[in-house]
Amino acid sequence: MEIGISIIAFLVQVLVSAVSLWFAMKLTKEEGGFPALLGAASIAALFDIVPYVGGLLSFIVLLVLISRWTTAEIWPDAALMVVVAWGLGTLATVGLRMVFV
Repeated sequence: MEIGISIIAFLVQVLVSAVSLWFAMKLTKEEGGFPALLGAASIAALFDIVPYVGGLLSFIVLLVLISRWTTAEIWPDAALMVVVAWGLGTLATVGLRMVFV
């Protein structure tokens, strides 16, 4: 049961992060496709699994990938988008785990 919840939490984190990034890009008038955002969110979520430093690695990876795969400059556009998307994805995952565990 715990494995199933972990997989669902991972997928929710990826989806929430990607959608948040997409909305943030639309608000800031940056260019980038949803598949690239979904890929960046997926890769960053994989880094989040690393014990102890996963959260920081996830944040850095998402920041670098967004700045490379979109037209957003690393500061301030990409940094602000990543903070919001990463935070919302983490909150969604924690909320899901609180509900089901």
